[in-house]
Amino acid sequence: MATTLATAFDRLVLALSVAMAVLAGVLLASLFVIVQYEVFTRFVLAAPTHWTHEVSTFAISWVGLLAAPYVLRLGSHLEVDLVTTRLPHGIRNLLGIATDLLGACFCGFAAWTGAGFVELAHMMEATSASELDTPLWIPYLVIPLAFGLLALEFVTRAVARTGLVRGRDTTATAIHI
Repeated sequence: MATTLATAFDRLVLALSVAMAVLAGVLLASLFVIVQYEVFTRFVLAAPTHWTHEVSTFAISWVGLLAAPYVLRLGSHLEVDLVTTRLPHGIRNLLGIATDLLGACFCGFAAWTGAGFVELAHMMEATSASELDTPLWIPYLVIPLAFGLLALEFVTRAVARTGLVRGRDTTATAIHI
């Protein structure tokens, strides 16, 4: 029963991480188009736009943060493992569970704090100091979304290390330094 629930939870978090990574990819492709459009209008038409800088600035932060949970899932993040690679497998696994839970706590706190920023910006009707006058709760929304899903990814990694998740490869390693 616990294995079935853990596996179902892992698959749900995977689906959310993939969806956010796809959204990050779409935003990245859109960024390419936006920047090329700005270059064309500025240097060929001599008529720069007033919106591309702000939109691309917000979008690049969304790209990096939305992709982070999937990068963690793949194990494609950086990891300093000078000490841990020399530990026995069992101790390394327990240390991995502890650090995953610590990561989940940090990301959960960041998501909670980010939600407060979103709520405050919405309540104060804060906007960007530009011609677009973007409501700031919109770009801030990525913080609780991304860090919330990162927290869930850390939890699923910790649970997977216990062996409760069927079909999850827990040997995916990070980029080692």
